[in-house]
Amino acid sequence: MTVWGTWLAAAAEKGTRAVAFTRPGYAGSDRKIGHSIIDVNDDLKEILEYLHIENFVSIGWSGGGPYSLASGLLESCNGVQLIAAVSPYDAKDFDWFQDQSPESIEEAKIAVESLENSIIYKEKYYANLRDLTAEQILVDFKTRSSFKSFENDFRIFAEDLSVSLHDALFSGVTGFADDELAFLRNWGFETKAIQVPVCIWHGLQDLTVSPHMGRWLHANISESILEILDGQNHASIMVENRSEILDSAIRALTL
Repeated sequence: MTVWGTWLAAAAEKGTRAVAFTRPGYAGSDRKIGHSIIDVNDDLKEILEYLHIENFVSIGWSGGGPYSLASGLLESCNGVQLIAAVSPYDAKDFDWFQDQSPESIEEAKIAVESLENSIIYKEKYYANLRDLTAEQILVDFKTRSSFKSFENDFRIFAEDLSVSLHDALFSGVTGFADDELAFLRNWGFETKAIQVPVCIWHGLQDLTVSPHMGRWLHANISESILEILDGQNHASIMVENRSEILDSAIRALTL
């Protein structure tokens, strides 16, 4: 099961078909050496054609956000939902590191230097990340005042996230490094070129991807709505706000 497992099931319960795919270099997906964000639209078009999907709404979380936004350039895209998504690293007059954790800042500064440096850095800790158990992931979730209300959802999400991390990293960190470098360099398109409706969801307490990035995306996407959610962090938003984000996506799909 992937980190999107609960989302796929929830979409099915709402009567909507949902599909998740693996980005280049993760798990069993082939690398695209030196790829840019926009390049993955080629893969997505193949998937859409194979599954006979005529219209879709794209949802992207964290580093998947740029890819989701890029899909808004496809003719069959009705809209985009961005969840705690990163903004362009090369944006002018913009402090990409504002309000991020020291760990996130250190990793990004090393990753942007070169793919080789990124791989060396990640190899120091990737085994711990790869082998994180659901119970270890749940430790942070259990500190939330809302944990009891969402306990079952948190437990399923933690299990799915654990499996996803293992699958993504079982063959090494190269795909992870490729992916990070892609969103740290030019994406291959301008955010202002996106003309479909975009809803941006960001937790106010997100230290991994600062809400500062969500505000920049909102200011630089023509038709966007920004939802800054007090009390939510980088992972909790995927559990506690799943239903309303899915509802927003389904509404955009039927426009």
